[in-house]
Amino acid sequence: MNAEQKTIHHGLDHIALEDVMPELEGEAQSAADAAHDKFTRGINKVSDAGLAVSMYILYPAILLVILIDVVGRNFFNTPLSWAIEGSGLFLIGAIFLAVPRVELDRDHILLDILYDRYPRGMKLICDCLTRTFAGLWMLAATVRSSMEIPTSFALNESGTDFRYPFWPMRVIMTFGFLVLTLALFYNVVDSWRNYRREGGR
Repeated sequence: MNAEQKTIHHGLDHIALEDVMPELEGEAQSAADAAHDKFTRGINKVSDAGLAVSMYILYPAILLVILIDVVGRNFFNTPLSWAIEGSGLFLIGAIFLAVPRVELDRDHILLDILYDRYPRGMKLICDCLTRTFAGLWMLAATVRSSMEIPTSFALNESGTDFRYPFWPMRVIMTFGFLVLTLALFYNVVDSWRNYRREGGR
């Protein structure tokens, strides 16, 4: 093959590659969008379930424990000995089951006096950085909390007055930590996608 033929052959390969690349990029983007949408549906369902448990089980349980304690203390002189300890545990579980939904909806309190002055691109960068650090922190908390579950179960850990095992609440807390971690990293990816889509503006 002479030099001219090689040049023509190379040119044809280049043209063919240019024709194929947009199609390949489009397929890759479609696959990424499909995976993103599937994960979005999954994380939303799990977060909604956690919020429902928090709202309809744990918070009513707190109110019921406090009500029984107040009535028993003031009318029968028999307070519920584990009321403070038990309601505190329920509150921790309720908070960490509800907070992933708050994170996904981006309903956290922001320092608006600074944040509102940033351009759109800077806001997205700040969202990525803060949620990345928070996600790494929650990932470490998830790992640590999961490591303590077997020990709590083996030792039959319980409170001073709350004489029931702690390990079920540790499982609930660890689950909340995990879902919050996923929600944080989901929002990191979502913010980065928006930043790229808007051309960094």
